[in-house]
Amino acid sequence: MRQTLGRVTKLFLILFLTLTASADVKVSVSSPVIYENEIINFIITADGEDITFPQINDIEGYPILGTSSSQSISMINTDITKTTSKTYSFRASKSITIPSFPVKSDGQEYMTEELKVNVIKPKASKNGADFVVEIALDANESYVGEALTLSVSFKSKMNARADQIQLGEPKLENFWVKKTEKVEQSNQGEYLIQTMHYKLFPQKSGEYTIPPIQALVGKIEQRQRQGGFFDDPFFNTMTQQLNWQKIYSNSIKLQVNPLPNGLELYGNYKIKATVDKTKVHANKPINLNISVKGEGNIDDVKKFDLTLDNVIVYADEPKIKSQEIHGIYQGSFNQKIALIADQNFTIPSLKLDYFDKATKSVKTITTEPIHIEVVGGKTNNSQPSSIEVSSSHIIEAPQKLKNQTKTVIEKEDAYLKYLFLLLGIILGILMMLLMNSFNKPKKKKVESNIIKAIKKAKDDRTLFNILLPYAKKHSVISENLNKLEANLYRGADNKIDKEDLMEIFEEQGIEK
Repeated sequence: MRQTLGRVTKLFLILFLTLTASADVKVSVSSPVIYENEIINFIITADGEDITFPQINDIEGYPILGTSSSQSISMINTDITKTTSKTYSFRASKSITIPSFPVKSDGQEYMTEELKVNVIKPKASKNGADFVVEIALDANESYVGEALTLSVSFKSKMNARADQIQLGEPKLENFWVKKTEKVEQSNQGEYLIQTMHYKLFPQKSGEYTIPPIQALVGKIEQRQRQGGFFDDPFFNTMTQQLNWQKIYSNSIKLQVNPLPNGLELYGNYKIKATVDKTKVHANKPINLNISVKGEGNIDDVKKFDLTLDNVIVYADEPKIKSQEIHGIYQGSFNQKIALIADQNFTIPSLKLDYFDKATKSVKTITTEPIHIEVVGGKTNNSQPSSIEVSSSHIIEAPQKLKNQTKTVIEKEDAYLKYLFLLLGIILGILMMLLMNSFNKPKKKKVESNIIKAIKKAKDDRTLFNILLPYAKKHSVISENLNKLEANLYRGADNKIDKEDLMEIFEEQGIEK
């Protein structure tokens, strides 16, 4: 009897412990000590069928970067336990205490324990270690836009073993960073050295600290063998794991001075403006090319925008090419602009302001104005029109002609007045019929040609070139040209209704 009672008691205890475990809530972190700005994984684990985790947006002011969940099911003595974990990832720049959070498990609420995480500053690797990372700047003071060279060197002893190496890259706020293709290999004493170079362009003045760069050195290590069937050299690769060692570089202080007048461009440049022709027919395009060449942060040259009275302007996006030659960052900027007008116009002088690196002063360079002659269009200084009514009398305005006619008519008798009125009506009708008969074939021919061209256009570029000479003829044509320009130069995906365009040409009888 006692033996039976003992067994029942043990069974009850096992069941009680199992039920207690099913409501267990635990917290943990990926590491209690981390380097500043490294990712911390805060993990809440709970047992039960229905788990409600807290909604956490930030921890001690540090925003949650992401979350993930996982589940597992275990069975002990026919008792099934469901375990759910939720991970909250964030970065911290100083030591913190993760507060307690409420968690619901199968309708019951639990409070998690507080956890402390120590955040320490990384220590720079020093010569003498197997692996060393070093960073260096070619100058510790610069101007906004002035190119700096950041060198990142990874040093390893000749007898040091590394199965895998991951070297971090500089990530800096208020800097434009560009990695160069140049990688140097050298040796220094017992070290083999690989050096990579980055161009830094400060975008804002101030005092900065280039933070340490991290390197990960991975070494494959053998796990302890369990013996038995897998204690065979053939399965050695299955018992290997890659262990990572973190190594940090030094940090560097940098002073960035502002450019005067709010300038952003630094260096030494030349500017040139050219056109493909200076004489053009009305409503036909000319192409303006703006070229800037020089040394400095040429990637920051801004797009030129022209606004000219009575001129339609279509500006392409600029094309910039840059490279480092003999340690000097340099390149070219090219922008094309199409201009269409129906009268003479002048492309004004274009200017570029920058801070000259040689003279340490503001410099302005300009282009020459370019006069464009438009053939067959409007004239800027047109003379008043004149109408001849007799060999001895000329009047200059239609209103005067009306008054003169009225004076003459008043002297005529009623009979002649009605006769001339009838003749005028008949002649007017005959002239309209005659003009329509002459205009119809010509109109039909022009319409036929342009409509045929629109139908054949297979892409936006072809259609844009077809419509360009008619930009000022109708608002629908102008609107479609704007849509095509957005498709070609700004990545838009506007749909063009060819039927609508052809209908405009057909109904309006539009000619060049």
